[in-house]
Amino acid sequence: MVEIWLLENRDIINYTGLDKRLGFPNGTIQKFFKYGRKLNQKRIVKTHRFLLKIGIQEIDENDENPK
Repeated sequence: MVEIWLLENRDIINYTGLDKRLGFPNGTIQKFFKYGRKLNQKRIVKTHRFLLKIGIQEIDENDENPK
């Protein structure tokens, strides 16, 4: 779910800023997008918690309104 959200919103994501905000090594998010590198479970959980913290929740494909 997190990786899909990142891919769908890649045009509005600041890769370096997200790396810094989440405490990831520099280039982690860039390599995810550019080379298709998968994020490990620890990073997915940390990213998911961050997205929930800023108010981004799971969106049901059949409903246009966020839950």
